[in-house]
Amino acid sequence: MLGVELSDVSVTLAENGVVRAVHRPASGRLVAAALAEWLTGEWPEGQSREMWLATGTGIDAATMGELLRALRAAQFAVQGFVDRVAVVAGWQKLQGYSIAAHLEAQQLLISVVHNDGAAVELQRTVRLPGGSARLHDAWVRLAAQTLVQQTRFDPLHDHRHENALRSALPALVDAAMRDGQGEYAFEVTGRELRLVLSRDQLAEAAQPVLQPAVMALQTLSAGLPDDSLLISEALMAVPGAGSLLEAARVARAFRMPVGSAACGASLLPAAPVLASGAVQYLTRVPWPAGASDPEPLPPLQPQAGNHTMATHVIYRGRALPIGAEALVVGRDPAAAQELRLPEGIAGLSRRHCTLRRERGRAVLIDHSSHGSYLDGVRVRGRAFLSAGSVLRLGTPGVELDLVALADAGTES
Repeated sequence: MLGVELSDVSVTLAENGVVRAVHRPASGRLVAAALAEWLTGEWPEGQSREMWLATGTGIDAATMGELLRALRAAQFAVQGFVDRVAVVAGWQKLQGYSIAAHLEAQQLLISVVHNDGAAVELQRTVRLPGGSARLHDAWVRLAAQTLVQQTRFDPLHDHRHENALRSALPALVDAAMRDGQGEYAFEVTGRELRLVLSRDQLAEAAQPVLQPAVMALQTLSAGLPDDSLLISEALMAVPGAGSLLEAARVARAFRMPVGSAACGASLLPAAPVLASGAVQYLTRVPWPAGASDPEPLPPLQPQAGNHTMATHVIYRGRALPIGAEALVVGRDPAAAQELRLPEGIAGLSRRHCTLRRERGRAVLIDHSSHGSYLDGVRVRGRAFLSAGSVLRLGTPGVELDLVALADAGTES
């Protein structure tokens, strides 16, 4: 069986769990006829052409129809489409919930799947604007500003230099990720100009694009028990992508190499032929009990930093425990365990938020219309509470310090 993983960044062909070829469309978008032509050149005629197509929600129904027609015309026996995150989680035999983040050209996709012991099913997908195109634009602006400051030359005022800069940026970013900084040299009116950008500069420029994904992961992972995080190779190659690991705070995190979904799809059994000629689109993927254990995905380690969960919140010199029994915070919490704050604080709700310990992790649940903020970032629903962070309730609101006390219990 063949498996093909589709995205607008790359197309990967696998056979029986092994990647055979990778194709990156020069146009930056998936074209059905071009894909069929590439696959025909990669796979000799006369060999089995049964295949599953693994994709995400970034590809619409019309594109799927075009792909199906083009591949059938090229004599490929398409079994159907399968959700790429569900098939990876099934292939890897990941238990419980898995959250996956993919970088597409125009968007960031975050998907949640669940393994119930019999199958892995797609639960939801969050589409976030941005993607590699917006990242590229952010780095072009950074490069232009840096050149103007250092040389007074603005490459964006000259189409030739702007295009050359855009073409050179991927190699510069790769070098910065590998070596700490990347360089680009070019000639203007007889003199050589040199642009040097560091990994930290590129990471800072990427944060406005990555921030919606950070907030989504923070909310999703805080609400799911014992979850795993999967981050695509393309996304992990982005300077600053470590912030995604920081936000999720999961026990297990893995990098998804290019073609992971193709490998999983290539191990699926053949599908029954439908009289209508249509094919299935599987968002619930059963996995054969006898499937052999695959080589595990490369593990990811969170960036160095403070990962200790908070055990107490500090208010006016008192340390209040964050335990299994909810601590409700606000002007008038009306709860058995409460932190009552004074009237007259701007942006503070009567029942503003709840702090509690769930499965050994300190969690904030926001109830307010004015917002709760962790280290300046607004919480969207739920978030983990780390020792050393500052919790601000409302604007300007009130600030509360979060700490971990050495003698605190481990009640869950």
